[in-house]
Amino acid sequence: MERPGRFIMIDGIAGSGKSTLLRAAQEWARLCEHRVFDLGAWSKEHAEPPRFEEIADYDAYFTFEPTRQWVGSAIRFEMSRTDAPYSGTSLAHAFALDREIMYKRLILPALDAGKTVIQDRGVSTSIAYQPIMQNGLALEDLVALPGNALALKHAPGHLILTRLDPAVAIERVKMRDEESKGVFADLDFLRRVDERFRSDWFQEMFRTQNTIFHELPTDAPLDATVERAQRLISTILTSC
Repeated sequence: MERPGRFIMIDGIAGSGKSTLLRAAQEWARLCEHRVFDLGAWSKEHAEPPRFEEIADYDAYFTFEPTRQWVGSAIRFEMSRTDAPYSGTSLAHAFALDREIMYKRLILPALDAGKTVIQDRGVSTSIAYQPIMQNGLALEDLVALPGNALALKHAPGHLILTRLDPAVAIERVKMRDEESKGVFADLDFLRRVDERFRSDWFQEMFRTQNTIFHELPTDAPLDATVERAQRLISTILTSC
C-alpha cells in the first residue's frame, strides 16, 4: 500500500560518511522551517520509544536503527559486545523486533499522515550484514522475520548508499568509541558487506518494492562531499 508520506533511508558500510548525508537532510529541514523530531534527543529523555500520536505535530522525523530503548538498547549495550558477541541469528531476531516496534509505533503512522521520515540504517543493513555474520540466518530466513517482512513491504521510496573504500572506512571506525564499533570493525568483514551493498541482487530486492536507488561517493575532501550530499538531498526532496 502506497502511503502519502516520504520515506528516505540512508545506508552504507560503517565509516562511509552517512552522517554527512544526515546533516544535509537536517539542513534541508531547517531551510524549509520544518518542525523536526529527533529520535536521538527523545531517547535521552524517555525510557520508551515514541508513539506517533504523542509527536504528531512535527513535519520531518529523523530516526535510526537500532533504537536506544527496549530491544534497541539491548542490541547496543549487550548484544554487540566485542568481548562476548551474540550470534548472528540472535542479532537478526533482535534487530527485526526492534524494527517492527518502531515501524508500528512511529514510522508507518507518520507516513500515513503525510510526514517525511529520514532514517539512518534499516532493513537494508540487516540484509547486507547479518547473513554473513557468524551463525547468521540465511537470507531467505532473515527476510521472513516479521519485522523484516514488514519493513520490506513498506520499503523506503529512496535508498541512499554511501560509497567509500572499506580500507579508508575502517580507519574512521577505529576512532569511534566501543559502542559505535560494535562487532563490525573488521576490514575483511566490511569488504564483504560492501560487495553485498553493490550487488545487483541487493538492489533488485528493493527495486521490486519501487525503491529508487542513489549513491553518494564520500572519497572527496569534506567540503566537496558536503556539497555532493546537499545536491543529492535537494534532488530527492524537491519541495518542502
